[in-house]
Amino acid sequence: MSGILDFHINPPYVFFNEQSVPFENSDFVVLGVPMDLTSSFRPGSRFAPYRIRKVSGELESYCFEAHIDFDSLKVCDLGDLIAGPDVNTTLRKLSSVILEIVKNNKFFVVIGGEHTITLGEISALMNVFDKKVKILILDAHMDLRDEYPLGLKISHATVTRRIGEKIGFENMLLLGVRAASKEEVRFCESIDFKKYLTAETIISNPGILRESLASFLKPGDNILISIDIDVLDPAFAPGVSNPEPLGLSPHTVMEVLREAVNFPANILGIDVVEVSPPYDISDTTSFIASRIIKNTLCYVELSKKREG
Repeated sequence: MSGILDFHINPPYVFFNEQSVPFENSDFVVLGVPMDLTSSFRPGSRFAPYRIRKVSGELESYCFEAHIDFDSLKVCDLGDLIAGPDVNTTLRKLSSVILEIVKNNKFFVVIGGEHTITLGEISALMNVFDKKVKILILDAHMDLRDEYPLGLKISHATVTRRIGEKIGFENMLLLGVRAASKEEVRFCESIDFKKYLTAETIISNPGILRESLASFLKPGDNILISIDIDVLDPAFAPGVSNPEPLGLSPHTVMEVLREAVNFPANILGIDVVEVSPPYDISDTTSFIASRIIKNTLCYVELSKKREG
């Protein structure tokens, strides 16, 4: 393992799925980012990397949709990023680690932490791919505010706006949104941003998912998938930082991920963010987050086998 990874990471107390191969031998790399410095309602997502790992071993390993056993995958669990004293320091550290992972041709899984961390991943990918990066975001919220709260430019409520400013708003697709401020709606109108589907649109018109993904994901695209767990309805995922009713089901979210991986774009990694264990009844949300990770990596493995 490189010095950058050793310097910025604490080894895990518990491995994801109770297993880990050496970094050099891995195809997939798991990294926790225990940061919730800008959480504005229900903090606690800093505990999610540990809790999601803890419950992951209790889930069976076989993925029926991909016909692949997760236990057969070469997964390295690096541990948790050593968060800095502020958001910017943490994002810089995260960017350095993701850069090292991607340069070594590994698929990464980042377990948050708050959604702000996605900005650090994007910064690393822009460095590797000469700013040619797209992002697929599953989220209840638009996160397109310019400042929130109290003048803060980089936070969980502004992260999508900051990402759009970096990669271009035309390179983003938002799915499952159902919560926005008037400021965010007006901003979308001002830049003619229409690349989003509300939860209601997806539920009432299931065929629109594949149509939207086919329009967005093109051969050769470099893609990050960001999954804010509050895209799910609180009935399925109660332990989140900012719950919003009338959301998607786990089956719909898994359909999105399965379809996205099947397109001939270059999926580089995923993150799962905003699980808040202190509010998670019977670990329900942590279990769903763990299943999302396991199944998605099996989908990616199947896609690699088809291409190979």
